[in-house]
Amino acid sequence: MKRPEDTLHEAVWLALKLALPPEAVAISHENRQNGPREGARRKKRGCLPGWPDLEIVHAGRHHLIELKTPVGTLSKAQREMHARLTQAGGSVAVCRSVDAVLAHLVACGVPVRARVAA
Repeated sequence: MKRPEDTLHEAVWLALKLALPPEAVAISHENRQNGPREGARRKKRGCLPGWPDLEIVHAGRHHLIELKTPVGTLSKAQREMHARLTQAGGSVAVCRSVDAVLAHLVACGVPVRARVAA
């Protein structure tokens, strides 16, 4: 079953493929709960609960983005992980649209090649 956040995630991924400069690297992290067996497998591999959905690396900097629908809220694990990342010197943005993701990247100095057309 496709969740509303999946639609946003797919739209953002398509926009990143078109908008990011060639020297940028983007990765999507799958953090969905898939049962205790999968959770145990991920834990053994070092996957961390609450890790942001997207990571973009450009010019030696990592940009972490949590995607949420307009009504979505952060889980306890996400709030805790975002605080840990901030304490470690990183930053995490919570974005609710493609436009918000691109605007955040521009604000961080990442040159994007496209804008969302309304």
